[in-house]
Amino acid sequence: MNRKIATMKFTRDERAVSLSVGFMLTLAITLITTMVLISSFYTMMDRAEHTVMRDEFEIHGNDISLQISNIDTAIQITNNAGGRVESITYQLILPDTIANKQYSVEFSGHPGTKEIIFESEGREETKVKVAYTTNAVNVTPTKLYSGSNDFVLHYNATSNMLEIH
Repeated sequence: MNRKIATMKFTRDERAVSLSVGFMLTLAITLITTMVLISSFYTMMDRAEHTVMRDEFEIHGNDISLQISNIDTAIQITNNAGGRVESITYQLILPDTIANKQYSVEFSGHPGTKEIIFESEGREETKVKVAYTTNAVNVTPTKLYSGSNDFVLHYNATSNMLEIH
């Protein structure tokens, strides 16, 4: 009889079960939390990379926009003074990569949307549009790809166009 009572006490004792279940739950929660933290870290690093790209694109876009405006102003002042500009050339200095990624630069020369569009990886998160204005000249719509540092803004007096080569 004592053996039967001892067996019943042992089978109904749930203290060991609760300890094991508690350990497994604690381990599972720790693993899930660690995975979420690591995933958040990689997401944050990806966003930081995109932020750096966008900032660099805005800096280079504003520089190019300023140069287009300077060329346009010089041509307009010369024409108003009775002179004629035959040629103006400005070398664009752009890095081969930004945040270790290749990129493209598109010059939109349509009358309603005069923009310089920087884009990398075909992703909307890295797309930056910088507006520019011109009064005396038009800009030839062009798309450039990074990797070469031989880009030039050139004013063609015959066509009254600012060409990008």
